[in-house]
Amino acid sequence: MPGIGRLNEWELHEQLKHRYAGTDGRTEQEIDGFVVDVVRGDELVEIQTRGFGRLRRKIEALSPTHPLRLVYPIALETTITKLSQGGELLSTRRSPRRGRLEEVFGELTAIADLLPHERVTVEALLVRAVETRIDDGRGSWRRRGVSIVARQLGSVVSAHELRDAADYLALLPTGLGHSFTNRDLIAAGGLRYRTAQPMTSALRKMGLLRIAEPRGRERVYELV
Repeated sequence: MPGIGRLNEWELHEQLKHRYAGTDGRTEQEIDGFVVDVVRGDELVEIQTRGFGRLRRKIEALSPTHPLRLVYPIALETTITKLSQGGELLSTRRSPRRGRLEEVFGELTAIADLLPHERVTVEALLVRAVETRIDDGRGSWRRRGVSIVARQLGSVVSAHELRDAADYLALLPTGLGHSFTNRDLIAAGGLRYRTAQPMTSALRKMGLLRIAEPRGRERVYELV
């Protein structure tokens, strides 16, 4: 079992791992001193629900000899099931929060300087997720003591492969222009700042954006 911080994601991770393994793949294989989630022929697959920084050493060590696929699930929709402490179903509802493809950049900032890479594919997976909560009085005060105990895969909506510069830049909204600020990006894409800022940060670390002359106090980015 993973550490406490990842207990909620464990089931989702396991479901996706076996989904990608299929009938021919092998799970939890040791390759060159690293344990890899899935081996499919020559391709190595890592399912990462958070913390891409932990993959840095693995990417640097394995990418020279193996194609790597880094799978990141994003919950497009989440159904929340609430149980009593005794396991009785209290309610089922759909979360108002909807995930977006651009959220992948929030994790990629930790390894953006390694990307794009000809042997590394990032696969952003839009899914419908099921989240189970228990009213045990031990959870966050924001949830009035309700604990999140599991996240499971409901269904896969779509998969988006990011391989080269064009794939990453295609996630910028159309009509943005050659140079722009985070404010422009937010307006053009209908994004929140917490989604837009990692986009420009990651693309700059990838060498796909550079910092131009500022516009007043705002940082301006331009396409390389």
